[in-house]
Parts: sequence; structure tokens; C-alpha cells
Amino acid sequence: MRISFFLPFFMAFTVYPAIADPLSAVDWLSKSLETPQNVAPDEPLVGVSIETIETTNLSNVQKDTVGLLPSQISGIPSIFWGDSSVNRLAAFIRNAPTNQIPEITALWRRIILAEIDPPIGMTKKNTLLLARLDTLLTAGDLDPAEALLKAADPNNPQLFRRWFDVSILTQRADNACKRMVSTPNFAPTLQARIFCLARAGDWSTAAVTLYTGKALGTFSNDEALLLGMFLDPEMFEETTEPPIPEIITPLTFVMREALALPRPTQSLPLAFLHMDLQNKAGWKQRISSAERLVRERAIPSATLLDLYLEGKPSASGGVWDRVAAVQALNKALDSGNDEKLSDALIKAHQSLAPLGLLGALSDWYAPALENRTLTAQGKSIGFKLAVLNPNTTDLALNLASSNQIDRFVASILTERFDAPAKGNLQQAILNALTGLSPKTVLHQTVDDGRLGEAVLSALTLLHDGPTTDVSDVEVALSVLAYGGFKAEAKRIATQLLLLGKSV
Repeated sequence: MRISFFLPFFMAFTVYPAIADPLSAVDWLSKSLETPQNVAPDEPLVGVSIETIETTNLSNVQKDTVGLLPSQISGIPSIFWGDSSVNRLAAFIRNAPTNQIPEITALWRRIILAEIDPPIGMTKKNTLLLARLDTLLTAGDLDPAEALLKAADPNNPQLFRRWFDVSILTQRADNACKRMVSTPNFAPTLQARIFCLARAGDWSTAAVTLYTGKALGTFSNDEALLLGMFLDPEMFEETTEPPIPEIITPLTFVMREALALPRPTQSLPLAFLHMDLQNKAGWKQRISSAERLVRERAIPSATLLDLYLEGKPSASGGVWDRVAAVQALNKALDSGNDEKLSDALIKAHQSLAPLGLLGALSDWYAPALENRTLTAQGKSIGFKLAVLNPNTTDLALNLASSNQIDRFVASILTERFDAPAKGNLQQAILNALTGLSPKTVLHQTVDDGRLGEAVLSALTLLHDGPTTDVSDVEVALSVLAYGGFKAEAKRIATQLLLLGKSV
């Protein structure tokens, strides 16, 4: 039945070779979320039934203030933004660095998810909310992004575009598609509307919409071919597959995945990796995707641990070495043999540290090292893991050795600051945390009531993590401590000292 809709149209398709240019996370966000698109025609397309458009009253909620964490939980004061420029704050948020040490990532995330009073002079353009959402999407943090969107009510095209992309990438597209079908002017693209019509089982309307859109020049040949294959794969079994586009939007990615078409050779944006965790991808692919997402704290670290323990490694090298190391550590913990535990801890550290996964290893195993008698090297690694875990500070102090770096880190944890600094970085940290650093314009920004701007500026100074210039480290930590974030400054300082190139 469906072939009768497609056959006259697709016989004239031309197929082009694949494009292999680099794929960027910024590209897909820009292409899919930020480019204005006229997708709802002024007049209904010929042969396409357009349902009555629902009108939705805009919520009285100030969308820029919507958050998931109240102040008493986030630790972010409600007056955080003060009278800072909305556009300036949004620029900081949009440029939040990825692949950071755990505490920097955690503080960024708390700020982005917090309920905060709007800055003085804010507009109704949802500027801060959109910046926060796009930062979450860039980091692959889809569940909080979806929750923010629902709390704000995605009742305008800008918010709906983001909700639609999150929904299809998490395979929870039913509600977004229902709203799109009933409110066509919310559709981010005509392709999206066709996708939702097909999901709803309205194949004939989807086919005619595709035919008419192609006739009007809405789609390229490759885009139309992909849509046609998605609607009726059997018809195109002998057709050369559409090439990989230079920029893959979430919808294009989802349709290509459904058709088992090749992926780009470049790394996918983090947000796309959630589809690998839906138990359809192979074990190795799910592990690799989870590792990238856990490193960005976009999914719980327990998800990766469960994957590591799921089965027996089928080979050696790469992913399988990490699986074997974690499984060996898990087994050693239950063995009661502390020497075996120390050896397994060393191997797990060697496997996971180069990927920046020590924070996850700390989540999983630091508490279990309590009351274990480790070898000297095992204690050294256990100390590092205990420092990384905010719930095992006492354990860290017990595992600290007499070497200079351990004593200095311990002095930060206890806030005694009684260990002498060695080297420029330690001295900069000591100055910042004890109030000896000179005041800067960012300290004045705090005094002027623009705490949020000062904190975001400080975090931005730390964008190079452990390789950040020492003077920038001192200013950033000093400003954080001065602005009431001393506990966070301490954790950042210890992580800068201990992680180094292992992040």
C-alpha cells in the first residue's frame, strides 16, 4: 500500500558519495537548535491534512528562573545573579568547558540546574534557560535537560525544538510528537513532522507531506531518500544508501540508526550516545559510550560499573582490559586478601586513569577501602580515590602517607593549612584558601552583588584543569572562597593537585 505513495517520486533519485568531514557537537547544536526555520506553511500543503492548531497560554512562570534544585539543596543563593547582564551570563554558561575535573563539572552542573532569581533587567527571551539547556545538551546530560524543559513548559518553538531532540534521543518521543502533530507551528522541521506522523501510524499523510515537501524544494534528494527509507525500508532495499551528511542532527541520527546505516567515523556528540545505552547496541559499544558520558557526569557512574560487570571480556586490549581490571578489583574486594586487593587497585587505576575515570572509580570503591590493610602503592591510590570522594574524607586522612603532597592535601582537607607549600602551584593554592591572595576585579564583582558572574568567571579561568596557569588558579580559587564557595575551592584544589594528566 505504501509503495503507491512513494514510487512515482523516488524513481528519479540521485545518490552522492559520503562526506567525511569532522563532526562537531557545536555544529549539531547550532544546526538543530539555533538556526531559525520556517516549517509551518502559511497554507496547508496540497493533500495534507493539518489538524486544528491548538493555542497554548504562555505560563506565568519566568522561564529563566526554572530549576531542579532549590537553594537549600544546591547551595546556590537565590540572589546569585544580582544585576549582571543576562547576555554576559548566558555567554559564560554557553562556553562552560567539558572534560573537566569532577568538582568543576559538579559545580557548573549545580549552577545550571539551580533555582535562581532572575538577574535585574532580564527579558522574556528565555536567554538564560536556553543557554543552560544547550550546555546540558552539549555535555550529553539529557535527563536533567528534559526535566528542565518540562518544568518550564516547552510552549514555544525554541523550547520545543530542544524538547523534541531530547525526546527522540532518549526514545521518549510520544508526548513531543503528539504536541507537534496537534500544533504544527512547533515542528522544528518538516522532516520532524513527517517523523511524528509516521510514529503515530499516519503513513499516508506522512508520505504525501514528504512528496509535497520535495516538490516544493524543502528537502534535498538525500534528505528525502532518508525519509522515504525510514517510512518504507522494504521499498529501498536495492537503493544505494544516503551518504553521511556533514552535520548530523538528532533526527537524522535517529532515522539512520533505525535503518542500521553507517555512523560517521568521527566521535559522535555526547547527546547521541544515549541511544547506545538502550540495550540494542553491542556490549563494547555500550561501554565505550557510557565511559564518555560518565566522564562528563552526564549519567550515573553506577551505569558504567554495571556494564563492566555484565559479562566476560571476549578479548584483550582497550575496553576489555578495563572490564577485566574492574572485575578483578570487584572480586578482590570480596576475597578478604588485602594484598590481592592492592594489586587489583593498582591495575584498575592504570586502566581507568588515562580515560579520566578516576572519579567513577572513587564513587564505586573508595568507601569499600575502609579498614583494609593495603600495600604502600595500594594506599597511595586509595588515598587519591578517597580524596576524590566527598564522603570519604576521614578515610583519606587515614591513608595519607608522610610524603609532602599527601601532607599538603591533608592540610587542605582539615583546613589546618599547616603543611608548607612546595612549588608555585601549592603556594598559589595556599594563598587562595587562606585569604592571602591580592584582591582582583572579580573580588570587587562579588562585593558589587554580582556573585554569579564572579563565580562563572572563576570557573572559566580553570578551563584548562590541572594545566591551568598558576596565577589563574590562585585568582579562581581565591574568588570562589571569597564568594562563599570555599568547600568547592578546597575540593578543586585537591583534585588539581592529585589528578594532573590523568584527567
